[in-house]
Amino acid sequence: MWPPRDVESVVPRPRGTLRRVCGVVLGIFALICCLLGRPVSFVVKTVHLTLCGLALGVTLLTVCLVAEEWCFHLPQRYGGSVCRMLRVCVCHRAQVGVSALALLFMLRAEPLSGDDLLNVLISASCFLLLKTTAVLVPSPVEMSEVCEAGKMNVSHGLAWSFYLGYLKLVLPHLQKSVEKLKELNGAVLKGAGPTRLHILLPLNAAVSSRPEVDDPNVRFHAHLPPLEVDRAGVRGRVFKNSLYKVMDAQGKPHFCVLEYATPLLTLHQMSHESSAGFGEAQRRHQVLLFYRTLRDILESSLQCRNLYRLILLDDQRTHEPHYLSTEIVRHLQQQQKEEVCLAPTLDLALGAAGPMSSMPSLQISNTPRPLRCEPEENSEL
Repeated sequence: MWPPRDVESVVPRPRGTLRRVCGVVLGIFALICCLLGRPVSFVVKTVHLTLCGLALGVTLLTVCLVAEEWCFHLPQRYGGSVCRMLRVCVCHRAQVGVSALALLFMLRAEPLSGDDLLNVLISASCFLLLKTTAVLVPSPVEMSEVCEAGKMNVSHGLAWSFYLGYLKLVLPHLQKSVEKLKELNGAVLKGAGPTRLHILLPLNAAVSSRPEVDDPNVRFHAHLPPLEVDRAGVRGRVFKNSLYKVMDAQGKPHFCVLEYATPLLTLHQMSHESSAGFGEAQRRHQVLLFYRTLRDILESSLQCRNLYRLILLDDQRTHEPHYLSTEIVRHLQQQQKEEVCLAPTLDLALGAAGPMSSMPSLQISNTPRPLRCEPEENSEL
């Protein structure tokens, strides 16, 4: 079983700035070593020539990009707008490179010699060749950072689609659906825990059509009253949830609204399609990113607050016959403990308007009290 702290150790965190700090420190350290071994004038001149070569290389690379986009992609990708094309091709690196090149030429008191110009041209040519031949390309870590920062992962789109197209519609009406079911079958559901949708997320993205196939202790109990919404031209589109009875190790039943995260089925099927370019290693990583993205979305959603429970399932324990029911029961028990701990806090914060009143009242004390909390005499702990 995974406690919350263990789940956080599995879910990838957003990347920080450590690599940039290390790069700056190592670069400055290398320059200091050069200054200790060579005259300052030689090091400064070499740095100037290197920067000029890199700036010229970036400029030439931008020219190549503009040529490709202008000749083959201007109407389709940019709608014939040259300005849009230039904004995409001329990145900030190219602008900084051209500016640094011009500035360095202006700051030099003496013109560059023929050998210096040759060194600049060689540096620019090497940079251009390494970039255009895909030798100097971003590493997989850099690509992953760009995709996560730009929110371009498959999991990001799937998480938002799952929220906007399903959870945002279903979760606000979940309590009413359960109440209607309790009116029909109240004797069985009496004493059931707070109403939440428990969303199962297996790391291997293997989503079963029926949870009882994975664990016989998870049994279907009843359908909740369906929710009908006019959606994307479909009149009365039906959204239906299922109530399950989960048996614990002592044979005690626990009721909860349960389902797998259906977007994980898409990830699982993509990993088996060669044209998708999606392997098992990428699938597991995307599942974790999906969990993190969906958790962040739901935590910031006022409509879905306290109406869901994300259950991340370890794919290395799927061989255990009752692993699924054990995880669900653990989450239900933890959820009940959270509700019990939260109830006294809410009572103290809101105040009691009366034993039969459902509306909280604001109680104001006429006796002024200091801001610093100090223990009173003869008070019980």
